[in-house]
Amino acid sequence: MNTTEEGLIVLNAPGETEDYIVNMHVYNFFLVFNFIVCGEIIGILGIVGNICNIWNFCKQGLTDSITVTLTALSLSDLGGLVIQQGNNILFCPYLTQIELNFVPLDLASVFFFYPQGYFIRVSGLITAFATFERCMSVAIPLRVKSVFTKRLAVSVNISIFLILLLYVFPISFVVELAFVWIPETNRTMFTGLGRSNTDQIMHVSYLITDLALPYFTFLAIVVCNVVIIVTLKTKAKWRTSVSGVGKRDEHAWRLRMKERKTVVMLVTVSVIFIACLIPHSAMLTALSVFRGLKFGGPYFQIACVVYSFTFLMETINCSVSCIIYYKMSTKYRVFAQQMFRFWKPKLKTLK
Repeated sequence: MNTTEEGLIVLNAPGETEDYIVNMHVYNFFLVFNFIVCGEIIGILGIVGNICNIWNFCKQGLTDSITVTLTALSLSDLGGLVIQQGNNILFCPYLTQIELNFVPLDLASVFFFYPQGYFIRVSGLITAFATFERCMSVAIPLRVKSVFTKRLAVSVNISIFLILLLYVFPISFVVELAFVWIPETNRTMFTGLGRSNTDQIMHVSYLITDLALPYFTFLAIVVCNVVIIVTLKTKAKWRTSVSGVGKRDEHAWRLRMKERKTVVMLVTVSVIFIACLIPHSAMLTALSVFRGLKFGGPYFQIACVVYSFTFLMETINCSVSCIIYYKMSTKYRVFAQQMFRFWKPKLKTLK
């Protein structure tokens, strides 16, 4: 690594690592296919889908806590997908073959990697909050309406967005971007400069935000879903043991079915979230054990290939919510069909 006159360390300088662990054709194929092809296509579709989600929920009216929370979740997913599009481009391996005046990975880290991680963690906590709210509505239904109000949902979701801004503070504090003379390339490049204590600060941040927070989120979601499933099964057995209850009270039966559909929808969202995010968390855990996987390390190419898959799964997680809502929510489907009927004549006019 090079050091500037101010004592700052040049991060990820081009030309430092010449050994290639992975065959370059294989390496380029996976990065281009996962980031540029699949990542961009799925991401763009996901952006459109989340915009439709926000429009749909606003049309429904943000009158209850679950609608407010799902709108916040769509906003977070939308932010993550928009940033991911830039991250996909900067991870294109062919950029390193062009004589650029900047280091793509440094820009990706500061402007895309950590901001995208911020939105992923926001989505995780919002999903956990929504699951907890449904868990309480199943376990103690008579008290939930008075506790989980629209005002509480707005306050909690805004707090999640604001508090998790601390996630991007360490990288913005220890790393700055500037034009520096790089001897390996024999030219001045726009690259990242790290402080002498960068590793210590980022290590503490890593333990809290990349290990403790994601696994806490997974644990909270799993526990809430287990409580929901067990409680629903217990109540179903109790109802079947009491003859004629469902038949005498049709209105109560319909309310239970509506609640059940909402619970199933949120459980599905939670399962997809965990399935798509665990690989990335596992990769971050491996990074804490094998330091050679970090930026500039001897095994960073392997990390990049794995990251291309984990980022793709994160993109899928942020993009499929509109399909789940459309399939499982009658109210969402009605408003979506109304929106389609509104735009159909306009699309025909354009043709």
